[in-house]
Amino acid sequence: MKLKYGRVSLRVACAVLAGAGLCGCLAGCGGSGTTTKTAAGVASSPVDASGNRVAVKEAAIELFSKGLAIADSDPAQAIRLFTQAAKEDGRFAEAWYNIGLLEQRLGNVSEARAAYEKARQMRPDMAGIYTNLAKMLIGEGKYDEAEALLLKVVDDKTGIEPYNVEANLNLGMIYRRRGEAILERERGGVEPKFNISGNERKGEIENREAYDMFAKAVARIRRALSGDSNNIYSYENLCAIYYMLNQLEVARLVCTQAKLKYEEYNAELKSQLDAGRISKVEFDRKAYTPRDLAVIFNTSGLIYLAEGEVSLGNAEFRSALEFDSNSVSVMLNVAGIAVNVQDYPLAYDLYTRILALEPGNVAAYLSKGVAARGLNRLDEAEKIYRDIIARHPNFPQASFNLAVLYQEYYLKFDEARKMFEDFAALPQAQQIIPGRVEEARLRIKQIDELKEAQRKAEAEQAEMKAIIEENERRARERGASE
Repeated sequence: MKLKYGRVSLRVACAVLAGAGLCGCLAGCGGSGTTTKTAAGVASSPVDASGNRVAVKEAAIELFSKGLAIADSDPAQAIRLFTQAAKEDGRFAEAWYNIGLLEQRLGNVSEARAAYEKARQMRPDMAGIYTNLAKMLIGEGKYDEAEALLLKVVDDKTGIEPYNVEANLNLGMIYRRRGEAILERERGGVEPKFNISGNERKGEIENREAYDMFAKAVARIRRALSGDSNNIYSYENLCAIYYMLNQLEVARLVCTQAKLKYEEYNAELKSQLDAGRISKVEFDRKAYTPRDLAVIFNTSGLIYLAEGEVSLGNAEFRSALEFDSNSVSVMLNVAGIAVNVQDYPLAYDLYTRILALEPGNVAAYLSKGVAARGLNRLDEAEKIYRDIIARHPNFPQASFNLAVLYQEYYLKFDEARKMFEDFAALPQAQQIIPGRVEEARLRIKQIDELKEAQRKAEAEQAEMKAIIEENERRARERGASE
């Protein structure tokens, strides 16, 4: 059984409302007049003859301020107020930007994009427009399009804001994902084997393509840290990247730093709350949550496993589960260790919990079948495998596991051999998990060798039986003669 590593999904940096703290003095926003060029080479919002942005109408500012005050508690009403402010002053880009952000938070993607586009037409130099649009594209899996938007912000030569924290962090996470995909492709869809002594090979990974992509990710995330040294999402991603680079000592140091930053940042924020400098709503919006900490502990557990410290790794996973009891990635790792130490009841329970949260998680469903097999619930395991085969033709792992069930548990070698042959011939298997295809062919060879060995053993046994019978016959003849 291979350890089921739980991948950490892309942690998209959060956007913020365009209030006075971001845009400067609201009275200096909007207006009419001539235009100037931004660093990105596009026209910014209109300015007057002195180069200053013309003041927004006071009525629009009043509506805008009311919207900001209730944005967290009543986003729908805030959207209405921002819309009124935009109508009051047709050049109020920040109002449209905030409409887009709140629509995005509410999951209204098309409305958010329309609002951002109106803001972009007025303020093409507003970095938040591009980072937020990129965030939506990342959520849709459109990483190339997201990268193009983020580079509009952080490109060294033409970027609007080369050291923008959100844009650099999200761009780094895209490069990290690409590096992970390269390593997965190199493994042929087969996960790293669980090794009680840790990684067999220490030091940097050999795949230069993946290494270069991770290096690009590190450069971007370090630039994000230069803008916000307390951003634990940056530390979290760096820790995960160094883990995948197999630079375990560095990964451990960064992971420890992430835990410290979590405590330090939240403690400072709590002191501001106690002193009355920020509100409870603002504290809740800014503070890191236990779920954030769970991701760090999860990566820490993976590092311990790579170092051969299984008990410490398992303890980190258990801690992560306490911080976020619904984390699928963490539960997958706890369950993976449980399977490897043959604690099948725990593994079965965890996979059941995962499926309650994610009914469509086919990988967890398959792993539940593995746990059921370990509990000698072979009928249930076979039912799960056959269910996946029938309903998910693009998930050939179930066909492989069904063949294993027939080979190793039912000892029905002829049926297993046919299943392995059918599996190896599947185009999906050859494309998605070529490593398993090679293993299936090896198992076919093993079955053939076993059958040949059995044939030889039976032939030898028959020959030996014939010799014994012949000796007995001669002995009887001698006895009769005497």
